[in-house]
Amino acid sequence: MPWGCKRFLEEKLRNFELCSTDVKFVRILVVGEVGAGKSSFINAVNNAFQERITSGALVDGRSGTSCTKIYKTHHIKGKDGSRLPFVFNDVMGLESANGQGVHVKDIISALKGFLEEGYKFNPVTPTSQNDSNYNKNPKTSDKPFCLVNIIPANRVSLMYQKLIKKMKEIREVASEYSKSCYYSLESSRNVFL
Repeated sequence: MPWGCKRFLEEKLRNFELCSTDVKFVRILVVGEVGAGKSSFINAVNNAFQERITSGALVDGRSGTSCTKIYKTHHIKGKDGSRLPFVFNDVMGLESANGQGVHVKDIISALKGFLEEGYKFNPVTPTSQNDSNYNKNPKTSDKPFCLVNIIPANRVSLMYQKLIKKMKEIREVASEYSKSCYYSLESSRNVFL
């Protein structure tokens, strides 16, 4: 990783090409506590590539409730407005002190590609196959290739054990799921690399 060469890395990401026509974007799922900065992170990446301030992902770090209410894909754009070959999926934040937040089963459904664009999160009841925004037959392009956990650096030592447990549960499922995906993709000649 050429850490001292920001422009080199930026150009490499701008010019990244997928080898499969079935997959148009590398999908990245962003998860974290309510108010951790998930949407701000997505905006910061978009800002860097557009070289200007953007606000595609709504942000509200002060209210204690998640500003993100629906499953939404954020396309990262270049300076010329073209879409880059990676996208971020923003989700409702995990439970914080007030007890409100996304259900862990919804995050797991998103990891497996079951959530469709516009799915409205319900902290009490996770998605089911009966929901209108449930994708019963996800394609490779519907599934995230990467899970990013956003943790607020100023509150790491104050994180609730319940929240840490949820993050571990998500990570364990993601790890197991990525192994099975890797093997199936390997047998189909690495569809995304």
